[in-house]
Amino acid sequence: MEKDLSTVSQSERVLLAAMRVLTRGASQLTVRNVAEEAQCSTTGVYTYFGSKQGLVDALYIRAAASFGRALESADGDLLATGRAYRRWALAYPSQYRLVFGGAVADFIPSEEALLVAAESFEHLVSLIGERDQAMHVWATVHGYVSLELVGMAAPDAKEAEKVYEQGLWAIGEWLGLTEWHKG
Repeated sequence: MEKDLSTVSQSERVLLAAMRVLTRGASQLTVRNVAEEAQCSTTGVYTYFGSKQGLVDALYIRAAASFGRALESADGDLLATGRAYRRWALAYPSQYRLVFGGAVADFIPSEEALLVAAESFEHLVSLIGERDQAMHVWATVHGYVSLELVGMAAPDAKEAEKVYEQGLWAIGEWLGLTEWHKG
């Protein structure tokens, strides 16, 4: 659902425009293209974000925070968290690639951006209880989702979901969970 642009600030309008440009591909994410999409001058983009790096950093922070909220919406249910990971990545592939795939060449996230992204991992650590195990789980689901996003997971979405579910259950067995999820 599109936001009513008449009710948002100019900086928010630029950020929303940048997100739309990003969905067309990272190579399209230029200050000129964002300014055109936001119907402002390039000076406006620089005024609000200082540089392309600043603009991409703001996009990264927004995407990482959205991802974190998606994981937290699983309400402490580890299986639901795994499903939320995939659902968010498939719904927002450009943002997923920005945060996890180095989509924008030469972009280095700021310390603030990395802290926002790290909160999602810390959420997983709190669910699992051990950092090393959480890293293995994260890497596994990331691998499944990344392969799916590049079309290498399965011939169709239904099969990719089945394979992902099998992977989640295998993770549960590896963790020694007798009850994979609440309820």
